[in-house]
Amino acid sequence: MKGSTATGRRRSTGTGVLCAALCASFALPSAALAQEPGVPEVSEVSNVPLPTLSLARRLSTPSIGAASYAQRVKQALVALSQEYPEVQTAQAAATTSSYGVDAAKQARYPRFKLGTSSGNYNSGADNAKTQSYTVLTAEARVSLVDGGAMSAAQRAAEAGNKADDEAVITTSQKVVLDALTAYLQVQRFDLKKQIAHKATEVVADLSKAEARRVALGVSGDNDLNMAASRRALVAARESDFEAQRDEALAKFRNYFKFSPNTESLPVLAAPAQWRIASQEEALRRAESRSTEIAEAQGRIDRARALVDQQESSLYPTLDAVVVKSKDPRGVSPQDPTRAAFELNWNFGNGFDRQLRLKSALAEVANQEAKLEGVKNNLFELTSASWARTVSGREREKQLMEAVSTSGQAFRGRRRLMEFGRETLPKVLDAQLDYYTLLFDYVDGVFDLRISELRLARTTGELRVEPDVMNSWIDRMFGPPNRSMLTEDGLLSALCISSNAACPNEPVVERSPSAAANNPSLRRTPRLMPR
Repeated sequence: MKGSTATGRRRSTGTGVLCAALCASFALPSAALAQEPGVPEVSEVSNVPLPTLSLARRLSTPSIGAASYAQRVKQALVALSQEYPEVQTAQAAATTSSYGVDAAKQARYPRFKLGTSSGNYNSGADNAKTQSYTVLTAEARVSLVDGGAMSAAQRAAEAGNKADDEAVITTSQKVVLDALTAYLQVQRFDLKKQIAHKATEVVADLSKAEARRVALGVSGDNDLNMAASRRALVAARESDFEAQRDEALAKFRNYFKFSPNTESLPVLAAPAQWRIASQEEALRRAESRSTEIAEAQGRIDRARALVDQQESSLYPTLDAVVVKSKDPRGVSPQDPTRAAFELNWNFGNGFDRQLRLKSALAEVANQEAKLEGVKNNLFELTSASWARTVSGREREKQLMEAVSTSGQAFRGRRRLMEFGRETLPKVLDAQLDYYTLLFDYVDGVFDLRISELRLARTTGELRVEPDVMNSWIDRMFGPPNRSMLTEDGLLSALCISSNAACPNEPVVERSPSAAANNPSLRRTPRLMPR
């Protein structure tokens, strides 16, 4: 007995020594484990400061997928702002008008003309023969004084080209807004579909519990039938949301040119830097940055330049002309070289110039009226977008509190039902109230995000530059879509479609009296089967 005890002690002692040696070897740095001749000792190496190591955050699979999707969406957003068909149409019109500017500038250059004339010539002398001739003429002409017609034509072409360039930017911002709206609509209806699917599962779980009670004879079939009808109703809404999501996906593919995985799409929201404190500030930004106003002003400048061009026709023109004529056969006796100044004054028939001038003045009045209409429309859209944004934030806050309170009520009734102190119809009514508020909250959140983007559109924030780093695009995208629903079907984080960090559980401030009035739960005895 003593021998076995001693042997056991020696074994335990040997095992402890071995473990201590292994731990010491693991604690040593790698340089100390494999030392070569000439390498300093461990004590000397320990004096050298080692670089500090920091833990790197490991990306999960959804995070990596969201990062790739975010990069893909950003690239597609820049591409569609330049290559979408509507933008290409506006760009083609701007390119065409730019050629008009070049033509107006080149009108000042000398003009060259070649001509020929043929006929018969007889000198009239005795026995002279009539011979045919062909005269070649070369002419060079340059305008010296034109009354300002060419300058006015150039100003008109430049103003028209500037207006067309602003129209390209306007169309590009409109396309970007439509694309971002389609993006948000995909997330909206996909989230509502997930909520409806979870609601169907919750009703199914409640139905199973009620079916056990019916089997035990505790309750009748009426409540179970009510749960079945409620489940069919929620399933029908899920199918409707799925159809709306598929429609939004079709628009998404039209803009971004790829089919997304909705679970990997990153959250999209307007940056906090775009928030405007007052309506007056929003109107001021919209007026100063509006491309529609700049386009309308360009149309007015073009019309005024055309008026100047018509008025310049009152004045005479002076041209310098050099003409050289030559008959290769030498039949024509005239072979002149003429250099002269030509003064022309076109009076017309007395009415055509006045009619053209009146038409140009009427076009100016027309464009000025359009400018006023553009301003009124812009101010109306800006005021409406700002008001919807402000009211949307308040609506989101109120619905958030309502959803949180309703979720607590639904959770409490469901627990009471598990203890036999609540009936299934009341639990189903609480669930219906909760999910109705939850759907309203989802709509309120995404309506707010779309209103913020519309306000950004009117204030000129959605402008995409082709050759510049558009940092605002990076600020719009946040983390990937988080799991929004808990196991019991409640919303886990009340910050959907937001770039901010989300709390894990919704919290609603409640008064102490309200908390004290909540009934205390007590366990009821389990019903024994018959």
